[in-house]
Amino acid sequence: MRANNKNLTLLSEIERQALYERPDFDEFQRAEYFAFTADELAIMKRRKGLPEQILCLLQTGYFKATRTFFAFTPDECLEDSDFLRERYFPEQPAISARPVRRAESLAQRQAILRLFDYRLCSSQDHSSLAAKAQQLVRRDVTPAFVVAELIAWLDQQRIVRPGYTTFQSIISTTLGEERLRLARLIEAGTTDDVKAALQRLLVRDESLSELAAIKQDAKYFGPHMMGRERGKRATLEPVYNAARSILPQLDISQQNIAYYASLANFYTIYDLRQLQSGQSSLYLLCYAWQRYRQLNDNLVDALRHHTKKFEDDGKANADHAFMHAQLQRQKDAPQVGKLLQLYVDDALDDVTPFGSVRNHAFSILPKASLQQVAKLLSNKPVSQMELRWRAVDAAAAQVCRRLRPQAMALEFSSERADDPWLAALHWMRGVFSRKQRLTQR
Repeated sequence: MRANNKNLTLLSEIERQALYERPDFDEFQRAEYFAFTADELAIMKRRKGLPEQILCLLQTGYFKATRTFFAFTPDECLEDSDFLRERYFPEQPAISARPVRRAESLAQRQAILRLFDYRLCSSQDHSSLAAKAQQLVRRDVTPAFVVAELIAWLDQQRIVRPGYTTFQSIISTTLGEERLRLARLIEAGTTDDVKAALQRLLVRDESLSELAAIKQDAKYFGPHMMGRERGKRATLEPVYNAARSILPQLDISQQNIAYYASLANFYTIYDLRQLQSGQSSLYLLCYAWQRYRQLNDNLVDALRHHTKKFEDDGKANADHAFMHAQLQRQKDAPQVGKLLQLYVDDALDDVTPFGSVRNHAFSILPKASLQQVAKLLSNKPVSQMELRWRAVDAAAAQVCRRLRPQAMALEFSSERADDPWLAALHWMRGVFSRKQRLTQR
């Protein structure tokens, strides 16, 4: 956003040509816009001379297409002029090179404006445009948006849009006033502590400044990377808290907040340090507002990702252990049946030494296997839920490393005031914040 009105780029070259250069009709457009009503033809018929009448038709057709006027002569648009002469003056000879007086051209424009109930943009309308622009820049500060909305407003008011330089002057002045307004509000709402925090973001160290490091995105959810995300979040927290109170006072849209935040990404740290303090503070406050929430989302996503992974892995491991126990029982069942048959085997009388019976039993099922099966059958079968808790216990170290830091850093809330899960979480965080173990409680 430059101060020089003439250098303020509002539109692309193509957009500017579409709005401010005489339209270049094709065959179908000529048939559409050069088809005139009786009232439109009546304006032309009041002109004296063929060049004046052709010029009037040209101005009327171009106005219907663009709602504005252009400086030209019939000789500059011969294809359109020939089309009109052949359609409306077939008996007339070719148009002479005689120029049309400027007063006549202006009189035609006034007649066309009256017919279409339009008017030229006056100095009073310039004031209205400036007031409208002041409203628009609070919604979207980009010049292209402002000029497009101003043109739409002019069409609604049935006012012919002014020249490009007029828009440049109005919008450039408005943007300058908006910068001053925001700078004053930021200066009034920024404490010394916040100013110091903003300056710390721009202080260079041996490699990257804090701001440059904060701009780097996390590439994965590993503990080291999430530790860096928590560090960035902690660095931005004082600026973010300031932004929460200051930005609502600026009366700007989320679109503008996103735009100003993008400028903190666009400018180098050196550039930000060269800007006026109010301007750089605005960009950094908006950047902190967006980036802090993004970092918060990253931590939430990491917590959700690892929680789901632990849950899925624990369930899979528990299911596998449960299925293995079931298969083992099925595998051992025939051998257990053979052991039980020893008690009803008539070949073994009551005087058979127990050592012989035991050796026979060990031939059916080895001693070690028999001890394992006996233990398995003596104990109550392990439930799938118990197996899942065992899987959680086995992953305790990874849970502490990957989940606990996120749970300690994030702020949680619930729609229920007496939510037991939230109470448990607060209790857990209190224990860990005192460097205690849950088993100590």
